[in-house]
Amino acid sequence: MISNSEVEEIIKKAITEVVEDNKSISLDEVFIGFDSEFESIDIVQIIALIEENLENKGLEGFDLLEKTFENDRLTFNELSLLIQNY
Repeated sequence: MISNSEVEEIIKKAITEVVEDNKSISLDEVFIGFDSEFESIDIVQIIALIEENLENKGLEGFDLLEKTFENDRLTFNELSLLIQNY
């Protein structure tokens, strides 16, 4: 089992590696959905990095891309909960 704080750190790390302007991004910010400010390519890259880091923590076989897009809208906090509830 992976802790909430570990999941949040993985998400934050993925965001900082993908987002070019290094602006401060809150976990309350919308990740996917009509009001998201992220480009599709950034979303896919963030998800891929999160999956890679989860696998490094021993959580394998989790198709985060599929689980993410089963939702119409997710904030980063909701994404964290989705991962933890898996």
